[in-house]
Amino acid sequence: MAQSDRREARVRVKGQLIKRHEALMAREARIRTEVLDAAAALLTRDRAVLEAEARLGKAIEALTSSEGMPIDEAAELCGLHIREAKRVLRMRVSGPDRQEPAEEVANS
Repeated sequence: MAQSDRREARVRVKGQLIKRHEALMAREARIRTEVLDAAAALLTRDRAVLEAEARLGKAIEALTSSEGMPIDEAAELCGLHIREAKRVLRMRVSGPDRQEPAEEVANS
């Protein structure tokens, strides 16, 4: 093989490697964008859930304290299991950082 053939082969391989690297970098950029979009959507969902649970806790608290309704009756009228109603009320008192893990609530 002549030196010029080796040089030409080296240039071709280098060009292919550069194209491959550029394609991988473009893929990584697309993945990064999608992951950031997913993370933002999760944060938006989590905030919406916390706000909805805060409103639910306020309503259940009003039913149980202002109206004197037993919590099991308030839970039933709201379409909740008693455990879920109690969890929402506890969150109202202690804040969202002290939530039960979702799997514990799901097992009730």
